[in-house]
Amino acid sequence: MSEEQLPKVELGTHSFNQRYLYAFATQAEVVQYLRTQALGVGESEQTQILQAWEKLQPRVQALLQSEVGVAEAIGVSDIPPEHQKVVEQFASDRLFQKSFSMLPTGFAIVEIDKLVAAQRTVNQDYVQKLLKSVPKNPQLGDLLNICVSPTRQMNPIQHLEAGQGVHVFSSPNSDIRFLGSFKKDLVAADLEYAMGGGIPAAAIISFVGYGSAPINVLYANRRVVLNNGFHRVFALRSMGVTHIPVVIQSVQNLALEFPTQVAGLPREYLLGAPRPMLIKDFFEPDFTIALKVRERLKVVTVATQIAQNEIPS
Repeated sequence: MSEEQLPKVELGTHSFNQRYLYAFATQAEVVQYLRTQALGVGESEQTQILQAWEKLQPRVQALLQSEVGVAEAIGVSDIPPEHQKVVEQFASDRLFQKSFSMLPTGFAIVEIDKLVAAQRTVNQDYVQKLLKSVPKNPQLGDLLNICVSPTRQMNPIQHLEAGQGVHVFSSPNSDIRFLGSFKKDLVAADLEYAMGGGIPAAAIISFVGYGSAPINVLYANRRVVLNNGFHRVFALRSMGVTHIPVVIQSVQNLALEFPTQVAGLPREYLLGAPRPMLIKDFFEPDFTIALKVRERLKVVTVATQIAQNEIPS
């Protein structure tokens, strides 16, 4: 088949603008990321990026040595008394309580720059969208609603019944997730959904949605590790906010209570590196590069598997 006969079908090229904190990645990680995620990065551009990465490494190493212990020096303070009523209202929300039932939980104001950051990428388009919804000079009352309210506006979720007992959900927001299945006692209104007829005796309900809305952190070994809400933190820091309210979860037993990974980085690095990656590193000159990255949807598929057998009683 000649080139003239090849079908004129293009691969999708939808993309979004991203900042990638490549200074803290290994060379192998940078190569892999550029190859699999970035658009429009040819061999010559990749070579230039790797050369720039190599030139940065002495500066990165000097920073790691001069700032040993900086993560433990993070400022953490109580919510002022005049705002306690608001946080108590947030804490009384039933879904909030269920989201944060596994660890001792409270509210605090933390210093943004010294938060331990577990992810290396920023969706700049999403940050710009967030900035449009934030007051130009946010006060603590505004920040409480932005950062720790149990509810916030989220992307619509699309649904498709792809087969018998197979439901597919998708969203451009990667926070979409399966939230569990549970037995539900039947009520009269449930019979409307008994499409198979028969005599229903029990129901199972499954939940798909988003993770908890508040910006939350894990407090362990005097470090504060950002666990959720990275883009809001980045957006607020980019507009000059230095301290924000967060939901703070205290970890007592590191081996049993601290996740083995947060956003792909292992617990050993987040808690054990003398100077881990921090939010402030995203604002260090030349530590990030601008990329166009393949746009994607996150898909959650929920399928029911049935096994019906006769066994001896």
